[in-house]
Amino acid sequence: MVSATVLFSLVWQSVGEQSTFASLERDGIRYIQALEPLEIALTNAESVAVRGGSAPREPLALAVADVAKADKELGERLRTEDRWTELRTKVESLPAEGAAAPIIAAYGGVSELLLALMDKVRNTSQLIRDPEVDTYYLEDGAAQELPEGIVAAAQYTDLLLSVVGESPAAQAKVADDVRSAYSGLAGNAKDLSDDIRLAVEGSDGGALGTALLSKLDRFNRSIDDLAPLMSPLSNGTGRIDTAKVVRSRDEMQAAAADLSATLLTQIDSALADRLASLSHRRLLAIGILLAPVLLGLALVVPSLVARRRQDKGAPPRERPTAGRHDPAHPAPAQPVTVPPTPWPTGPVQRPESRPSETAGSEYARWEQFSAPQ
Repeated sequence: MVSATVLFSLVWQSVGEQSTFASLERDGIRYIQALEPLEIALTNAESVAVRGGSAPREPLALAVADVAKADKELGERLRTEDRWTELRTKVESLPAEGAAAPIIAAYGGVSELLLALMDKVRNTSQLIRDPEVDTYYLEDGAAQELPEGIVAAAQYTDLLLSVVGESPAAQAKVADDVRSAYSGLAGNAKDLSDDIRLAVEGSDGGALGTALLSKLDRFNRSIDDLAPLMSPLSNGTGRIDTAKVVRSRDEMQAAAADLSATLLTQIDSALADRLASLSHRRLLAIGILLAPVLLGLALVVPSLVARRRQDKGAPPRERPTAGRHDPAHPAPAQPVTVPPTPWPTGPVQRPESRPSETAGSEYARWEQFSAPQ
């Protein structure tokens, strides 16, 4: 029982720590699931504002409300309240329209705050320290590479749209920035592909590979379709097709949102399965503890019951009292003391001779020596 108790305490403590770790990770995934729609809504609003239109506020407001709800529930545990308050203030003060350069700068600053909030969630929720290979790489792709890729794609397409109708000299000034933005986007797409490939290999393929690879291919194709859009800047023609840029950007956004939702759902399912496995280990630990306890009771209880029955069937014993002896154990016999006969002090009175006796008889001869009675 002692060894079983020690084993139980070790298993219970280890399982408890792992359960707490996995539960915190799930909280991080839930928070990031609320941040991803906000990022999509934010980049969509930026694209509309850069093209000279008035950015719709309703999708952005709904996304902000969802993140606010998640932060109210999880912010204290993930320590994100201060960062979210700052990000929310910046989002609500974004301009809905204006010149392209200030719009790009304002939305770019907010996007940096959003990525910083995601990094905070990844760190405090321990997602970056997940012990499982497949979950670790999926998390890295879903919470770092893909969000950074979405921001890089938005910056790339917005720079292209900002120089539509500008002079060749003005377009030449932003050409380097456009190429740099696409280079960052391609790098994020490559790192994301590597993460998913390593995750699939770590999980031995199966349903994970089938579910993700098709969505990853769609996302990579959308990134490849963005590359030719900067050709007018490279060859100096300056004829940027606005409709094609918007269409390609929308396809990239849809592919990224679809891939992000699948990645985060897959991670959450893996963490839920891990918690279920840990619950089974808890039950096993309880069984390990109960087995020797029940065995010990099975050995001890019959003996106690038999003794109790034996005690009930035996006659009650009476304690001996003064003047009363136990028949089974009689008191020892006391010696009888005979008082001594006093020695006579007067003359000895001889008894009279019996009439039937003669002086010559034997009795008469012994009579003279007889002692007083």
